[in-house]
Amino acid sequence: MHEYLTRSDQLRQVHGDWQVHYRYTYGVAGERFFRELKDHGHLVASTCPKTGKRYLPPSLYCEDTFVEMTEYSPVQSPGTVQSFTVLHDSLENEPLAEPIVVAFVEFDGVSGGLLAPLRDVKPDQVKIGLKVKPAIDTKQPTNSMVDLAWVPA
Repeated sequence: MHEYLTRSDQLRQVHGDWQVHYRYTYGVAGERFFRELKDHGHLVASTCPKTGKRYLPPSLYCEDTFVEMTEYSPVQSPGTVQSFTVLHDSLENEPLAEPIVVAFVEFDGVSGGLLAPLRDVKPDQVKIGLKVKPAIDTKQPTNSMVDLAWVPA
């Protein structure tokens, strides 16, 4: 039997834990991005064949023309820090032994950018406009965004 509520004053709460299982997939553009990161150690952007506009992270379709993008090319360093934050607590609200700087970085000629930790720079030395390059973990790769960090260029 299905119950259909028609008035907001009929709503009820159900207490307890509900198990939700899901699987996130990278998609076509994301798969190519992470494979390039893993296999070749560099970032790639997708390119619109109609306008030449490049996107990072890569997209399957151009947001301006809606044309499918199948061409990918490496993103040239250095990138530029456009924004950053300094984390003093973990996601579990526990104090970190050392603050972590997280920076949003854009690259010349590319629309968009990526967010990743910034290494080898003290929090009081970070500034908008700082030139950085990607540092990719090849020793213990997870094949995900946690493999990526920024270091000064």
